[in-house]
Amino acid sequence: MHVAPACHVNSSINFSQPPHGAERPQPSRCMESDAKCSVKTEIFKPVSTNKSFSANGNSTPSHSVHPTSGQSKTNYVYLRATIFLAAITKKAYSAFATICRALGLNVLIHIVRFARHPLRKDHVHPEPKKTAITQNRMIALARSMIHTLPVAVALLEVILNWNTYYIGKSTYNQAFYQFIAKTHEVLIQASLSAIVFSYIRNELALGQGIPFGALFSGLSVSRVSLLWSMEFWGSCQSTSLRRRKRAALLGLLSISILLATTCGPSSAVLLVPRLEFWPAGRTHIWLNGTEDDIWPSRLDGTSVPANCSVIQESSPDSPCISDGWEGILEYNVLSKHILPPEDADAYRAVESPTFVEFYGKSSQRNLYIGQDNRFPQTAAGATMQHAVVADALTSTGALWFIALNNVTTRAGHGASLADQSDAIHAIRDKNYQPYVTTYCTKDMIDGNQSSEPLAMPLLESANNMSLADAKIGHRAIPAATLSGISRKDILDLPGATSEHAIRWISIAEDNLRGTSIGAIIRLPRATQDAPTEVMVCNVAAGWGTTSIQFHTQVGGTGIVSSQTSSGIASVKPPLDSSKANPAGEDNSKQFVFDYPAYPQRPINISPDWAKYLNPYIPAQNATVFELIMRQKFFPEISRVPFEEAITALMANGLARVGLNRTLQGTLKTTTSPDGVAYIDGNYWVSGKGDMFTVDAAQSKDWVKLEVASFLEGYAYNTQSAPPIIAIIILMIYCVLALGHILYAIISGISSSCWDSAAEMTALAINSTPTAALRNTCAGINEMHVFKQPVRILAVKDEEGEEEHLELVFGNIDKEKAEGKAIKTNQLYGTMPRC
Repeated sequence: MHVAPACHVNSSINFSQPPHGAERPQPSRCMESDAKCSVKTEIFKPVSTNKSFSANGNSTPSHSVHPTSGQSKTNYVYLRATIFLAAITKKAYSAFATICRALGLNVLIHIVRFARHPLRKDHVHPEPKKTAITQNRMIALARSMIHTLPVAVALLEVILNWNTYYIGKSTYNQAFYQFIAKTHEVLIQASLSAIVFSYIRNELALGQGIPFGALFSGLSVSRVSLLWSMEFWGSCQSTSLRRRKRAALLGLLSISILLATTCGPSSAVLLVPRLEFWPAGRTHIWLNGTEDDIWPSRLDGTSVPANCSVIQESSPDSPCISDGWEGILEYNVLSKHILPPEDADAYRAVESPTFVEFYGKSSQRNLYIGQDNRFPQTAAGATMQHAVVADALTSTGALWFIALNNVTTRAGHGASLADQSDAIHAIRDKNYQPYVTTYCTKDMIDGNQSSEPLAMPLLESANNMSLADAKIGHRAIPAATLSGISRKDILDLPGATSEHAIRWISIAEDNLRGTSIGAIIRLPRATQDAPTEVMVCNVAAGWGTTSIQFHTQVGGTGIVSSQTSSGIASVKPPLDSSKANPAGEDNSKQFVFDYPAYPQRPINISPDWAKYLNPYIPAQNATVFELIMRQKFFPEISRVPFEEAITALMANGLARVGLNRTLQGTLKTTTSPDGVAYIDGNYWVSGKGDMFTVDAAQSKDWVKLEVASFLEGYAYNTQSAPPIIAIIILMIYCVLALGHILYAIISGISSSCWDSAAEMTALAINSTPTAALRNTCAGINEMHVFKQPVRILAVKDEEGEEEHLELVFGNIDKEKAEGKAIKTNQLYGTMPRC
């Protein structure tokens, strides 16, 4: 062991065995407060020495380091181990202190120092000299580790979203993710500050300097207002730097400030799982019928079984177009508040329903009944999903859920897809559903011999009003005369005069374009001598394109809903992964009928087909229409219930056209190792192709529809713009941070000084005052002050040959600057004599 002569040693160090009972001699310890004390220890060097240190510090001949035959080997090993442990502890502490300074955690150094010497807490350690600029790759790498955690978290967020990671129907509290995102934002801002400080230190100490306005920019990275501050714009206009250097500095500052402002929200966007509908496969389905079979433009009696003129009870499998008429009766009862007296008062506070639920073979659909108020006329309107398409869609959804449980390729992409709270199966294109609108006016027949023709009111939403050749009622409603039908013909309708009767009127397509069929309703007469009142109705119907969707709740059945996709009402649903309507709001109640724009395919209906909408029910001894109209809606006769009844019956009948057409095809399956075949869920969810296989020749004229499936759950994905933008922002930050790490590894240049306001202030106070800052003690108003170049140079200390550092303003001669340039790995820190 060698001790510097300046250190005072209280006792000699002797490796010989001490006398019995005497204290073991201890190596002297120099006080840490003695700045000139220096101890150098060499351990495990197998050399001998013939010197020992006396009390006055002089070396004298002594024993060998190696134990002699008379020495205790145990004491020798103990002393060597003590020296070794002390050296290891010192090196570990030094490495720990270096890392803490690199990460800006200097306070931990003081905590550990107090833990090592708890009894010396009142002892004041003098500020030691420090290296301003270090050139050591390991130290530079350690100091750049401040980027490791924020970069790792950013890359993890990008990978999770880019590769799609499904969590399931539940997740942690959102506040937990928000807390992590905020912590990540703080780490990113610290990382960006370190990058800016590194650049500024290098330019101050080793480069050409920087404008004074950029001196404290490292502390303002998280403050976007710096971009319109005098400091920033003064730095922009400074001519002290070359154009390329100035552009690099200002570019780094601008990018860092923008990243510090946007990385936090970007991290939150990517880190917080989103409860949305995510893509879960798509496939085409086939219905064994042509478009004209399912959505015909002309309907006659040949498409309905003859026995449907008399029915016993409704059944979802019935081919009769009147099936489900009880729902219309229920709607009229509820919407007109026709209840027993004891319940009427309570029910008046309840809102009337806007739709009626109908059940098909495998689907549950909604019949919407409303009014079209876009024209002076207030016509009744109704629409409903087509039963054939709805049944095929729900069957496809049920098969998809079975396939979902067979998905085996989720490894590395999150939870099982079966863990979902809701699912949507949607058909967006090439699907139609019926739209019907009806307008009625009242007329009267007085006497049996009247041959005056009847006139039918025109529909502003369907007919050309220039075709009007008559006026009806005191409102002078435009109408078209019904040729070939006299008032006497209406009196001859079958049925008792005390009941409602309907006569359907065929309308030639060319004569009154837009009208599908006419209807004349004979109202009941109180007495045989009373005049006969009739309602003359104009009925327009057509097939309108819609987007239809089917919701399932964890595999359970749901209601089929639809939304209009016309250009008139911009309510087309964005049924994609990010914008699917989770509430399933049905916009078809926003009734649209504006022929010929919408519906696109008008329907001509013959009386032979329409008569099956009003079959006779022997058990009730009445027709369907009579049962519906027996309710006393209003004290006086009104056209509204007649319009709604006709419209609802027509829409329900049209939605049941082609009911014998069904879903076709063979499902794509795969075989398990034990030989069991099951639906290939992996293939379906991937959306790579069709799950149903049909014969190409046989299906060439069949209706082909595409079903897109989405499941609801918490997941990471890039299906919308915000995650993509967030990924771009975080990737820019990662490139910047990784570039700084690479620079540190290659150059080895690093520093841990001047990254706080206190350190920079101390440097400024220890610097020689400059005239460039005259009159700035109470603030700075002029921008030219911020344009001044500033750099840090080494200045000889007045106390001796050593140097201290100063902030120097203004342009400095190149040779003079090189003579005072800071050297790497050199200690600085003495103060000038005051």
